[in-house]
Amino acid sequence: MVCLPGAMCSPKVFEQAALRSGLPAVALAWLEGGGAFDLQSIAERVCDELADLPSVILVGHSMGTPIAVLTALLSTKRGNSPIKGLVLSNSGANTRGHGDIDSLVARIELGWSEAFRESFIARCFHTLPAEPLLEDVRSYPCQLDREAVIQALLSQQAIDCAPLLAGLPRVPTAIVHGVHDPARTLTHAQELADGISDATLHVLDTGHTSCAEDPAGFAQVLRAISV
Repeated sequence: MVCLPGAMCSPKVFEQAALRSGLPAVALAWLEGGGAFDLQSIAERVCDELADLPSVILVGHSMGTPIAVLTALLSTKRGNSPIKGLVLSNSGANTRGHGDIDSLVARIELGWSEAFRESFIARCFHTLPAEPLLEDVRSYPCQLDREAVIQALLSQQAIDCAPLLAGLPRVPTAIVHGVHDPARTLTHAQELADGISDATLHVLDTGHTSCAEDPAGFAQVLRAISV
């Protein structure tokens, strides 16, 4: 599995779900390093990372979902795509009904204050993770270049994946939604499921970070896609 976390979210949120799934996994810290940070450029770098792998289940969380969609489309266009399954969680096809991104950008421009980090965690988790993951998710945004984060957020705001979903490869696909998610609604998840051929919708008793809040339930979804 290749896992793509949400914006400002530590790649370690996938760790327990990946372990419980029994599947080999790597999480890509796509907001780190150099280069452009619009979602298409990020997808191109992810696609390059996948090129030498024989078989991949691509897992996207929050903003990782549109990156996964763009990566899958690009990989298919390049030919001989290694992507054999998709798990798209806690997201939607676009940012309609997803809150005020311009306001979020303005807060990020002021810096990674403790108040910002605590509000970020409250939005991401209905059930707070245990240590050491909790400290990791608190500190992770401070490692990032704020301009890179802002570029990614504004790019997500400009992209509508809804008309692109029909072009995704015909591979097993699961959509995961957290019933307590304050950032995304069941309607967002259903739009993804309806737009992707034969996609299955899974609703877990979590907030916005289902992979970390219910690693056992998320692992069950991962195993089902891997069969």
